[in-house]
Amino acid sequence: GVSNLGVQLSPDYRGGTDGHVLVSPFPGPILDWHKKQSGTEGYAPDADPGVLSVKRMYAYFRKYEYDTICMPASWRPSRGADVEGSDVDEILALAGVDEMTIPPPLLESLSGLESSAVVRKCSAESDAAACVDPNFTFTEESYATYWETDECGKEKLKDGIDAFTTETKNLIKILIDKF
Repeated sequence: GVSNLGVQLSPDYRGGTDGHVLVSPFPGPILDWHKKQSGTEGYAPDADPGVLSVKRMYAYFRKYEYDTICMPASWRPSRGADVEGSDVDEILALAGVDEMTIPPPLLESLSGLESSAVVRKCSAESDAAACVDPNFTFTEESYATYWETDECGKEKLKDGIDAFTTETKNLIKILIDKF
């Protein structure tokens, strides 16, 4: 299966350990939340909380040999939108993960870079070797305990569900008006 909800917001490895084929973590919303909480305008790409979360997931999956594909999406400029070239900060900081979902405007930005600017930052072997997380399996109780400590995950999940609900209502209205 594909998991996009349970791992998009925090270093939650449940998707990989439950046999999912692909997880799609969202580094951008994680960065947004941390910037809002800390008042920080930007981060160095390698210190971006969203990037660190995705790298941690990727390293965990590789260390414990899960077949799960780590395919991040939803990007933000780590250093801030006013910094030239920062639109692809998170993408460059995660270069080397299994796969990425990259929208056309960011592909265009990447295509304008010198090839020397794109350097592999993630490697299955080195990231697995650097992983310090123990191998674990979530139980309902341990996941509930973990989830209670994940303020970023809870807030962003609520935002996502609220937005989905609003868009569903909008779609229903459009369909009713049309038919």
